[in-house]
Amino acid sequence: MIKLEKGKKPDYLSDDKVQELIERYKSNSDTVWNHEKIKERLLESSNSKCAYCECQLQIEDSYVEVEHFKCKKRYPDEVVNWDNLLPSCKRCNLRKGSLDVVITPIINPYEDDPKLHLSIQACRLYPKENAGSKGDNTIKKLALNDYERLLQSRFEASNRINKYIDDLVNNKSNIDYVRNNMITTLELCQPDKAFSAFLAFTLLNNKDTKIIKQVLIDNDLWDDDLNEMYETCKKIALDSR
Repeated sequence: MIKLEKGKKPDYLSDDKVQELIERYKSNSDTVWNHEKIKERLLESSNSKCAYCECQLQIEDSYVEVEHFKCKKRYPDEVVNWDNLLPSCKRCNLRKGSLDVVITPIINPYEDDPKLHLSIQACRLYPKENAGSKGDNTIKKLALNDYERLLQSRFEASNRINKYIDDLVNNKSNIDYVRNNMITTLELCQPDKAFSAFLAFTLLNNKDTKIIKQVLIDNDLWDDDLNEMYETCKKIALDSR
């Protein structure tokens, strides 16, 4: 999970339209949130990923669902409130269900920085100590350490990054090869990639990454583009437990 920026609500959700949709939902439980303009803008805000687990959406069986942070049944006036809508995969949406986040607070990545609440060890998420209950609630309520759907995918993606870094170290005498493939490796750890919080963590916690970085610095090849991607990794990577 990484910090997200919501962006401007779609023009479709004008004040008058919002009121109309709220009344429709209250009167006949219409799925008034299930509109392409809403989905498109939500996907833009999350790089087409689930806001909670960071799986890529609209690939295979992972289609976007509009998730209501405050449950629509408990808070019907929030049913199309732009600040209450998140892009979610079906798995996370089902697990969260009708959870009342006012009573049992969880992380809202558009409002909270997950780095303040979550840490990583062996591709698993853990709550940070002395950070309140949000981290623990989020992990448990959303089953964010689900082996079948999440842990295995995180492990495979993180292992791929480690293999790329091993390859760079083994070929560090070929400076052009190192530079080109370091670009590729950093690109794979950016916010638009699935499980980016884990991939950035893997990159930064592999001791050989610093070796490769220094090789490029020594050869005047560590440029602004590389540094920008590296700093982005530092921004989104969760801390080690």
